[in-house]
Parts: sequence; structure tokens; C-alpha cells
Amino acid sequence: MVAMSSTPWSVVLDYSHDLAFVLAVRDALGIADPLGLPAVHPPQAVVIASALQADSELDAQWQRWWERALPFTEQANSEHQPLPDGPLGHVVGENLGALRLWSAERKREVAQAGKPTRGTPRLRDVLRDHEQSTGLPLGGFRLRVTALPLAGPVFLPLDSNRIVVSITLLQDRTNYHRHLLEHVAPTAS
Repeated sequence: MVAMSSTPWSVVLDYSHDLAFVLAVRDALGIADPLGLPAVHPPQAVVIASALQADSELDAQWQRWWERALPFTEQANSEHQPLPDGPLGHVVGENLGALRLWSAERKREVAQAGKPTRGTPRLRDVLRDHEQSTGLPLGGFRLRVTALPLAGPVFLPLDSNRIVVSITLLQDRTNYHRHLLEHVAPTAS
């Protein structure tokens, strides 16, 4: 009989409207993502004034917006981050209603994908089975997983406790669980 880890663990799944907005605007402007995240899926049409063109200043402004949005994945926060200023802020302001509707639908997809389903083991069962089969307790960990509307299966650790996943990966529960297990298993003692 293998002793199970008595150290508590938690995996909190959430969705970030702020990051979804930032990524949808990124795609509309054709800005390169520093993390290499794929395009949002499904794409959201963003109306951009014809006089506005992507340039190094707009790229830098977007990068600052992205960097301000990332900390919001660290904890549950009902407040939205402030919108960017200047030309980027005008783009967001002019498209805010459409972005909110699009993002609300993506949040519903996350809620649906996070529901338990018949025939698919729960994460706690996957972790327990791993501990029993390897004889190694996983120990305690706390993960905050932020699901985003990204094309394809994405699993991107931002640090040891924060992970970005695509809704596509989240919908493939077995693959999602495998990625989470691979992320926490190296911490086993």
C-alpha cells in the first residue's frame, strides 16, 4: 500500500476577460506576441481606424498593456484592469461592447469545459492514481490555471504556480490532466 500525500493541493480554473481582450486586439493589429501564443479562436472582429497602423510605438503600448494584464492571473480579482491610453485605448473603447460579448461566450465555454463528465476521471482521481502507481506522493501545490480562447492545444506555464491553457486543451480533459500531472510531478519528493 502506497501512502498518499497528506499535503493539500488545489487547482483553480478561471478565465480572464482582460487577457482575452488584449489578445484579440493583438491579433487585429498584427502585433507579435512575446510568449508566442497563437491567435485567438474563434477570432473576434475588431474595427480599427484606417489611420491607425501598427508601428513600434503601438507595439510598445500593447506590450505594456499585456504586462499590466498578466498579474491579474495571480488571484481572483473582480476588478478589471484599466484600459490602455492613447490610440490603443481608442481601439479598445470603440470595440468594447463587441469584445465583451465575444469574451462572455468564451467564458461560458470555459465553464462548460470545466464541468465533470461521465467517463472522464476527475483531476483528484488522476493524481491519486499517479501517486499509487509510482509510489511517490506529489506533495502540496497550488495552481491557478487561466483558460483563454487560443487556437489549438496550449499549455503554457507562466511560473510554477500560474498556467495559461487554451479552451481547446481544456475541452480535451484527458490531455489537460496529462499536462497538469507532468507539470506537478517533477516536484514529487
